[in-house]
Amino acid sequence: MFSLKRNIDCSRRMAVYAIFDVLDRMESNYAQEIVGDIKAEVNVLGHTSAYAFAVTEESKNTSIIHISLIHPAAELDDENKQLSVLYLMDSVFQHIDEVHAVQ
Repeated sequence: MFSLKRNIDCSRRMAVYAIFDVLDRMESNYAQEIVGDIKAEVNVLGHTSAYAFAVTEESKNTSIIHISLIHPAAELDDENKQLSVLYLMDSVFQHIDEVHAVQ
């Protein structure tokens, strides 16, 4: 399983909504739950795989975003599995940056 986690300077709630927004933009199928993991089927690099997203609150304005590739598309090699998780993480961070720029 390929996973990434990164700290981000925003509330847990904002990070969760950023994940939902990114998944919506990517027209993904997911279970929208505020508590616990968000499981989603996402098309990244032309292949649909299953991912799990979670956000851990560190403090009021600091969170940790976790993304794991839980069921990769059969065609993905290890490098593309890592790239797909990195792409999703970067997409979430970019979305949060866009939201902060507007505020």
